[in-house]
Amino acid sequence: MKICNYIVNAVYAVAGMAVAFFFMAAWATKMDMGVAAQYVSERISTFGLIGTCMILLGIVWIVNRVDQAYRAKEVSFDNPNGKIKISLRAIENYINSMLIKQIKDIHSIKVKTDISSRGLNTNINLKLFSHFNIPELCTQIQEVTKNYLQDAIGIERVGNIEIFISRIKSNGDKEENESPAEPSKETAGTEAVEKPES
Repeated sequence: MKICNYIVNAVYAVAGMAVAFFFMAAWATKMDMGVAAQYVSERISTFGLIGTCMILLGIVWIVNRVDQAYRAKEVSFDNPNGKIKISLRAIENYINSMLIKQIKDIHSIKVKTDISSRGLNTNINLKLFSHFNIPELCTQIQEVTKNYLQDAIGIERVGNIEIFISRIKSNGDKEENESPAEPSKETAGTEAVEKPES
């Protein structure tokens, strides 16, 4: 989106400078406007194509800006006693903590949300252990996330809930992470189960 904005701004800046330079040159040299009109009429197809491309580029830019206006940093609800606003970061932290508590055997998770014209979109980045059915787990995570967004937070329009698995760890990695000597981040703060002495 930023690259598109830079391109559109550069094109319109160059076009504006070219038009301004043309009028300044015409004023400085006392150019006969009839000659300029004849020059344009002889190349009317070229100028028409350039104008059409600039108009289409401007329309695309406006559409992108309107779509960007739908994206916000917070979700708001109308309440009889006043408007309620929830930051997207608070929603992300809530979903992140609830999924870790409810879905077992997740090595790590990162939740990212954004608002579009379709509703609240959620992107979940996971690192999983490999001893269970991954498609079923991802379906469960999507359903749990949707329920939390609708029931607990009150989001009416839930968009896409996309899951990206960045790593699948073996069972040996899980046992190593769950050992008392090297607890994982997800189990930090919980009581470790000590192995009884023989």
